Amino acid sequence: MAIDVEILVITNLVIQLLLIIIVSFAAYLAKKRQLKNHCTIMMVAVPVQIIAIAGIMLPSMLGYVRYGQPGSFFNIEIWIHHILGLAVIALWIYMNLVFRRVIKIRGRLVIPMRLAFVLWLIVLGMGLHLYVLIWV
Repeated sequence: MAIDVEILVITNLVIQLLLIIIVSFAAYLAKKRQLKNHCTIMMVAVPVQIIAIAGIMLPSMLGYVRYGQPGSFFNIEIWIHHILGLAVIALWIYMNLVFRRVIKIRGRLVIPMRLAFVLWLIVLGMGLHLYVLIWV
């Protein structure tokens, strides 16, 4: 049975929209110094994002890069979107290692947290732009 690509894309779009609401709420909790609740939400949200990346986005990206026009702005945007998205995941892993006291932090943890949030918003915006280019 073949998987309908449009259903996957719409499912991913819904997941991403739910994640923006959830992560925005988590950012609000962090601002209100409710860090335990913030961390709990993020411990669920980021693995959901990783699953969406591995299951939907990465196969789609590889298909577009493989069969798209080499060097096109579209392909460049896909790669930038992908690399910045991986940077957000790497920052999340770093912050979790700090919280679990596996590694020691240099400086304040709020800096990588804010960087991850800003990068994530940029990646989300680029992802929505790619969605519009491909599906609308």
